[in-house]
Amino acid sequence: MDTVCIAVVGAGVIGLSTAACISQLVPGCTVTVISDRFTPDTTSNVAAGMLIPHTCADTPVPTQKRWFRETFEHLSEIAKSAEAADAGVHLVSGWQIFRSVPAEEVPFWADVVLGFRKMTEAELKRFPQYVFGQAFTTLKCETSAYLPWLERRPACLQNPWATPIHPPWRVQRTGSCFIPDV
Repeated sequence: MDTVCIAVVGAGVIGLSTAACISQLVPGCTVTVISDRFTPDTTSNVAAGMLIPHTCADTPVPTQKRWFRETFEHLSEIAKSAEAADAGVHLVSGWQIFRSVPAEEVPFWADVVLGFRKMTEAELKRFPQYVFGQAFTTLKCETSAYLPWLERRPACLQNPWATPIHPPWRVQRTGSCFIPDV
């Protein structure tokens, strides 16, 4: 059987995560990441990902919840591992506060995060301009650590990251950092 060559466009958190996932799910494949910028020069490098989803109107809520749960479980495993510090993935607790009561006081993801609850009146008094809040523990992904960690993953190092590809491309599949719901 021929080796499947797959190209992923983009070297930010989604691109590198996609490349790592494909490398694990498609045995013997070769994954090449194509991007004009790599870590530390990506937009992802200046962001820290707090795992708190926002509803996407065009995507069914059960699908969003499954995506969030799978991501939460994946990052939780990293946070519990000896590699957590190198990967920049850790638990963080906090509040999400609102100036008006949201239509959905208990969001679809409430049973995925840890310890979700509505804030008490005493807690809300600290923020007089806000009328409603939620408290919970989620995960934070420091992308300035996570991207280099992903690049060091053995499954991701099948091709050099910055290898230029010139036509004719020898790639059977190209992904633009999006994997359809299958």
